[in-house]
Amino acid sequence: MSYVYPALVVILISTMYTTFLAFNLIPQIKAVNDPDNSGQYFYTPSEEELYGVLISFHIVFGMLITCFILASSSSPGYIPRETSDDRKRWVDGDFEISDSDDNRVKEIIQDVKADLKESRVIAWLKSIVILERKKQYGYYRHCSACNLYKPDRTHHCRICDKCVLRMDHHCPWISNCVGYRNYKTFLLLLFYAIACLCFILGGMARRLVYAFRPIMNTTTFLLEDLLVLVVYLLCMFLFIALCMFFTFHMNLTLNNMTTIELREKKNNSDPFIVHRFNVAHAKFDNGYWNNFMEVFGSPWIWLFPIFPGG
Repeated sequence: MSYVYPALVVILISTMYTTFLAFNLIPQIKAVNDPDNSGQYFYTPSEEELYGVLISFHIVFGMLITCFILASSSSPGYIPRETSDDRKRWVDGDFEISDSDDNRVKEIIQDVKADLKESRVIAWLKSIVILERKKQYGYYRHCSACNLYKPDRTHHCRICDKCVLRMDHHCPWISNCVGYRNYKTFLLLLFYAIACLCFILGGMARRLVYAFRPIMNTTTFLLEDLLVLVVYLLCMFLFIALCMFFTFHMNLTLNNMTTIELREKKNNSDPFIVHRFNVAHAKFDNGYWNNFMEVFGSPWIWLFPIFPGG
């Protein structure tokens, strides 16, 4: 069942691409190459316009497919155990935090009125390896399923059955968790999906109008015009939904938050849970620009599904 939703995505992408190609781009190519009979086509673009759209659309479409494959297959980031230092921390639970620092962390977590805006406090919080603690007694978070101590912002995904670093959510449409290592790829997947929909909605607008001409052939109407109408309406719905979803995630990116943190912590009705979130968030929030750069990396790799590292 885990591949049902990705299969639906593939079918949806294939349907929209085929419709756009068969009933919009190919007729325009024929119209350009057959100027004597261009009147029988719904629109005859200039060669520059046609091949500009053709090439740019397929570049964007290629990036969409690439991001979809990478988002579905790449690791979202798991608790590292490769080196002796990793095992010392996440297997043995030795974080090399002094007793005084550990006690101070517990005091700040317990004190809902603690000042988290002072620069010295924020700098100190950023230096602490582990800030997030269990609600009671302030013990380090430990995953009984993975038998590992959890880094900050790490959550166990019951579907993947693994602890995911900076887990945002489990996405059924890519059958994978969205986390630390593939969050940028997921955002680019949304971006290129929206860009492809812009091409389809803009490019097929004239073809949509042409579909409302008087019905001269019922077969042509059912197999071409009606299909164009249905696909166009579907694209409009997806465009609006994906724009809202992309805006939501860009807001999270700029504020260095995850969906889990927003839903379960920041917007929680329990003020103590909200305070614990604010303590941990003070460690990771570096301002809008730095938060954006943390996810997308240097400007030259913004539009490429390349993990920025760090």
